[in-house]
Amino acid sequence: MALQQSSASVHLRLSEWLPYRFFQVTARIARPLEEFYGERYGLTQSAWRILAAISERPGASASELGFACALDPFAVSRGIKQLVALEFAERTSAKNDRRYASVSITKKGATASIEIALLAINIEKRLLKSLSLDEQQSISRMLRKLDDESAHIESMGWRALLDGKVL
Repeated sequence: MALQQSSASVHLRLSEWLPYRFFQVTARIARPLEEFYGERYGLTQSAWRILAAISERPGASASELGFACALDPFAVSRGIKQLVALEFAERTSAKNDRRYASVSITKKGATASIEIALLAINIEKRLLKSLSLDEQQSISRMLRKLDDESAHIESMGWRALLDGKVL
């Protein structure tokens, strides 16, 4: 492993590390949303994310939902089970392959999804209100670039990062 700096000169200031700063903002805005859908509907964060995804992708498979929501298969399975129990979603097995099931939102789930979305949109509007129109456009462009680069970093894996191939 070829580390580019000596370990004595490396110090990570967590409070200044860009990914952690994104996490902090995300956590602060997720808490009131999570309190709302948790108290009102009894949803976990994973279930809410799956509900939002199936409102956009009716008939998606569990693996498609996992990818869309950045959840592991176990969390997807638990989330879908919760949504079905609450009658917010339906699972339909494929006739020729019982291992494959599609998940669709129900009318009850759509009603909940819309109510949660209204709060989420209000949170986003409040955040964006703190920025000028130019700043909003700039952050949108920057987030696209960071999203693309983060996907590249993820595909390279940590070994390549340690070897300095991505730096």
